[in-house]
Amino acid sequence: MSLEKRPVTRFELLMDAGTGAQKAGDILLGAFVGMGQYVYVEPMIPAEISPPARSRPALSGVIIRLADFDVTNIGNDTDLILAAHEIVLDRRLDDNEFNPTCKILLDLGDQEANPDSYEMVLKRCTKLGLSVIPFHVDPASQTIVKELGGKGQNLHYLGMLAYIYNIDEEIVQKEIIKTFGKKLKEDIMAKNVALYHNGYQLAKEKVFFRVEVQSHKREGEQILIDGNTSMSMGLIDAGIKLYSGYPITPASSIMHTLAKTFPSYGGVVHQAEDEIAAIGTAVGSYYAGMPAVTATSGPGLSLKQEFIGFATAAEIPLILIDVQRSGPSTGMPTKTEQSDLLAALCGSHGDYTKIIISVANVIDCFYAPHLARYLTEKLRVPVFILSDFQTANSYKVVAKFKLAQLDGNVDDIPDFVFDRFHMKRLIEPIQMVRTQQTSPGMEGGMRRITGLNTDENGKISYFSDNHQRSHVVRNEKIHHVRRALTTPEMFGKDTNEVLIVGWGSSRGAIEEAISMCEKNGVPASGMNFRIVYPLPLMLKDIFAKYKKVMTVEVAYGDMLKPSPLALLLRAETLKDIHPLIAQATGRPLRPRIIMNKIQEVLK
Repeated sequence: MSLEKRPVTRFELLMDAGTGAQKAGDILLGAFVGMGQYVYVEPMIPAEISPPARSRPALSGVIIRLADFDVTNIGNDTDLILAAHEIVLDRRLDDNEFNPTCKILLDLGDQEANPDSYEMVLKRCTKLGLSVIPFHVDPASQTIVKELGGKGQNLHYLGMLAYIYNIDEEIVQKEIIKTFGKKLKEDIMAKNVALYHNGYQLAKEKVFFRVEVQSHKREGEQILIDGNTSMSMGLIDAGIKLYSGYPITPASSIMHTLAKTFPSYGGVVHQAEDEIAAIGTAVGSYYAGMPAVTATSGPGLSLKQEFIGFATAAEIPLILIDVQRSGPSTGMPTKTEQSDLLAALCGSHGDYTKIIISVANVIDCFYAPHLARYLTEKLRVPVFILSDFQTANSYKVVAKFKLAQLDGNVDDIPDFVFDRFHMKRLIEPIQMVRTQQTSPGMEGGMRRITGLNTDENGKISYFSDNHQRSHVVRNEKIHHVRRALTTPEMFGKDTNEVLIVGWGSSRGAIEEAISMCEKNGVPASGMNFRIVYPLPLMLKDIFAKYKKVMTVEVAYGDMLKPSPLALLLRAETLKDIHPLIAQATGRPLRPRIIMNKIQEVLK
């Protein structure tokens, strides 16, 4: 048996939907974190609710990137795959995300009933030069799985992976008990633990290598959290008191999390009958003086557009979280994409003004609600928080968040939040279309709420000069933000050759790609926007320093059709900006692909 020490590695567990691959990943995650290793996780979730077992749509699993340094993205390629059967393996090979030296552990339990299918996939692995280690679940474990009604195989695979990645057997057992201790009867728990130990022993006998990633002792309190949970906790800390939403993947877990925790902090969760009612409730709540939020994904964003325009015209604060997924229409609900930028920017009719904040990681997710509340209450315009499937569902270990505990006064927002999003506090006073902006119930504060244009006293007005004034005032609010923005986050040295620009979840891959470029002598720099609209005033001057400015986006674009960010940057800077990568595959960006594309451009 050889023990290979690596600074970073990536592996996958592939199973059928509903068989517990993600739960096994969660347990492994807890063990890695407890040992002081850095992790980044991507769940693979089928779009169908109950896809047939042993079918390509049933692929469910988890990708874990393990490192001895802080990792900001899922990385490049996979070093090891453990597959429950040949069909999920075959489906995953289609994505072409494996290293040439990738090792595959393939369960042969279904081979006897499906010999031709197994033979075909094994031949494919041979053709690709991949090393396959076939195995059978041991007879004792097969008996236990039958006793558990077909469940528990994930614990057996968990044991195999725990052995391969050099985790002490007892550490993972403690994580299993912590995960299932209150849910399982003692005898059922014992059988699950036995499956785990049997898998550990099987790997000892069948696998002649182990991988070790160095551990680090972390200072201070650390938490393991995913993007949507972080967003939920951020909403609470930002002083939001009402969440109104309608279930939609991948935003639903925000509502699920708040349903458990919000009442303890005086918050209310409202599950509306549809997306339109959800945003209407949020607008009504904020009109009454109660900070509120609604969250959705692409199809829901389409349905909410009329109310977004209404909030703009009526000058009612509105916070809308859009956890993007692959589109258009229903698209691919469990795949990631950044294609809602133009829907957020231009979706509602007329010249409606808005602010778009993006989140790149779980820390951004926690603090974005604070900034969104500050901006929407100060300016009384809609504020979007754009996340995506990747950011929402990826776990990361982070230092315990600093709490702001905002209550009634948004001026209490701490300076470090502004610094994180590369802006300064707004300069006051800020003019409104209507001078009267009180909440209902205030003596002498009656005001008209309407989607029609009004004068400064709130009276409906169709006069041309007054309508022009309304546009000027609303857009000046956005210009206040534009003037408050500082230089966006930059990566690498100022090479003046090529600048790679992205936003949201592309940040981690761009940062790592630029780091790789520096190590390989490739002259490239990177930039990431946390506020995507409006853009800072100095942007044109920054871009002028570079021979080429190109975007990296998880959204479609080509030489004749600019991708969303490229289109926006062209309009704002009048620079000929093309996408370096504009992929709409549903898969996250990979740093090595970005570096390779940069090298091609520089030739």
